[in-house]
Amino acid sequence: MFNYNILTEEVKSDFAFEVMADSLTELFRGAGVAMMEAMIDVKELKAEKVWEFSLEADTLELLLFDFLGELVFVKDVDAALFNDYEIKIEEDEDFKLSCKAFGSDIDYEKYEILTDVKAITMHKFVLEERNDEWYCHVIVDL
Repeated sequence: MFNYNILTEEVKSDFAFEVMADSLTELFRGAGVAMMEAMIDVKELKAEKVWEFSLEADTLELLLFDFLGELVFVKDVDAALFNDYEIKIEEDEDFKLSCKAFGSDIDYEKYEILTDVKAITMHKFVLEERNDEWYCHVIVDL
């Protein structure tokens, strides 16, 4: 389970959010949902398609950064938005993530598109475990 907060007072021209979750996979899932809230009301989006991808990174922080970046990339290339994710994270020598992203093609007649996320930033980027709960803080460029 995850909870997220949109931090409207923190940045003026960008979009900031934080996520708290009871597991690492739920944190990633929540971060994906929170980021999409910048662009669309995720509760209104119908999950009509599935996109799949895999990633590897040296650290969990880079894995989260790359995961969110991959969502932006797929959004731009396939003109798609997402409202939920099935995520698996494994630790070997590196951290590996496999994701099924559920969503829909961008349809301006069907959905109100609020803005466009262009990139993830490392500014104030945090991923950490706090008292048996996972936490992240992210700012994205619009």
